[in-house]
Amino acid sequence: MGDIFFGIIMYVINLILISEFVRHRTNSNGVNFSILLVHYHILIGFYYGWFAKGTDTSFYWNLGDKFRHFNFESWWDAYGTHNYFVFFINYPFSRTLGLDFWTGTFLYASVSAWAFILLFLAGQDLLKANKVSLQAFNIWPNILLLPSLHFWSSGIGKDSLVFLFIAMFFYGIRDLRKYVFLVFLSAVLLYHVRPHMAFIVLLSTSIMLILDSKLHLSYKLVFFALAIVGFIFIYDEVLKFLRIDELNVENIEGVFNTSSGNLSYGKSFVDMSGYPYPLKVFTFLYRPLFFDAHNFSSLLNSVENLICLLLTIAIFTKVNPIKGYQKAPNAIKIMFLTFLLSSIAFAGAMSNFGIMVRMKNMTFVYFLIFLIYIYQVHLLERREYIMSKIAFAQKKRDAIARKVGG
Repeated sequence: MGDIFFGIIMYVINLILISEFVRHRTNSNGVNFSILLVHYHILIGFYYGWFAKGTDTSFYWNLGDKFRHFNFESWWDAYGTHNYFVFFINYPFSRTLGLDFWTGTFLYASVSAWAFILLFLAGQDLLKANKVSLQAFNIWPNILLLPSLHFWSSGIGKDSLVFLFIAMFFYGIRDLRKYVFLVFLSAVLLYHVRPHMAFIVLLSTSIMLILDSKLHLSYKLVFFALAIVGFIFIYDEVLKFLRIDELNVENIEGVFNTSSGNLSYGKSFVDMSGYPYPLKVFTFLYRPLFFDAHNFSSLLNSVENLICLLLTIAIFTKVNPIKGYQKAPNAIKIMFLTFLLSSIAFAGAMSNFGIMVRMKNMTFVYFLIFLIYIYQVHLLERREYIMSKIAFAQKKRDAIARKVGG
């Protein structure tokens, strides 16, 4: 009974928040799309719960399993980074309230759905458009409905939290003065779940904000100081995570080789040991494709990867990505840089399609937003060019008419 009551309360709160938060930031169609995102995400979340029940999702919700049991006498005993922070979040719901696994699934899906609402609102603001079409297809905002984006970010565990915290960070980074607390909070939360991702996000942001000619020097100095402090704390956690003494080329290569060897199992294994690095990155981003599919899940991933590959080719053949990047606002640049750094980092350590899909899911959506942004800029410039040509031709006709009339 308590689970049902909790679920109803969560659902009502979500609808109220959408009404109060989203309604003031978009139009009625945007509110409807946000409601669709929430229900769609929750539906896929329950499918993920069924798919992954008994694995890490149950381990996180039950605060351990028969192989790895943790004795937490109080809530604060669970506090820590990595797995412990997930335990810390789950403790009051799982241990104190005694909610079951499916209620936990609904809780995670309801909360992580807000990642997509924030991405939608941020995209509407950055794109300055309600929709963007390519060959009569509305790629924005419909790209946010790709099933794998929701599948890997809806279940109980670190993936959902990381996806949400990164979305919070990028929603706030659009206007650092207005959302500085949200940016700070999301960075701290991200650090607690996956310090190496916090490191990549903060590194990308630091590079862009320090190089930004429009940002006042005082803001640069403040952010630079905060970034240095953040890196000092995160650096040790990254070393612990990678199990190395210091960051250097030799140690990183060792980590890649070890990770690749540990993941060389199952039908989804792909041997990339002989691949040049650009091909490793391509494999990380766009495979499995149809010739790699061995079950329904990999077949579905193949369809999505083909869509993303065709979208990338279609836009890159129309738009110079370097020039598009140069014209983009800082928020888009930071999104793209985060995607690029994480892709380069993870591509060398992955050799299993299942793990690749999960890892790329954290940042790939920001590459899609980058693609749509530079394509929309291209459309606007092309429209302005055509309008200027029409205006020039009209002026020429008017001049000829006046000369003939005179």
